Amino acid sequence: QLVVLPAGLLPFGFALDLVSRLTRSRRRQRSTADAARYALIGGITGGLAAGAAGAMDYLAIPKQHRAKRTANVHATLNIAALSMFAASVLLRRKHEPAGALPLALSAAGAGAVILSSWYGGELSYEYGVRVKGVSPTRDRAELKLPGDRRIAGAFRAVDEAAPQAGPELATPAGPGNTGT
Repeated sequence: QLVVLPAGLLPFGFALDLVSRLTRSRRRQRSTADAARYALIGGITGGLAAGAAGAMDYLAIPKQHRAKRTANVHATLNIAALSMFAASVLLRRKHEPAGALPLALSAAGAGAVILSSWYGGELSYEYGVRVKGVSPTRDRAELKLPGDRRIAGAFRAVDEAAPQAGPELATPAGPGNTGT
């Protein structure tokens, strides 16, 4: 559940950046600029916590498993997003709307978070990474939006191009486990 905080606060911080740039009231500019800054700081902090948990999940995926490719794209997008948001926060002046560069970094970071969420969903829903085997909806048909297959195909094309290799945790040998 750690992903909810950065997935919500980081794009929300970008939305507040836009509001602070578009409003004419100096008082509103300052208050929304401050709110954007705090939302981004909270989202970055939450993103670091989610990233630590995600790194442990990542290490549990075997190198040869197809989910490793998806995890590589997901992790790369998240690291890029957090880096862009951190740079955006560092380039700001207190109580001032974001300048052109911090705003552009915030926009790109929000885009990366939104794209990354699709890959995170793939890891959970398609590959079952860290999902318990109980689902009350497993026998029901899935509803899809028009164009869903084309959108999913575009995401999968990126997924196919991603490297599959990556580190993993060694599995201890034991009864019923060969250790490989």
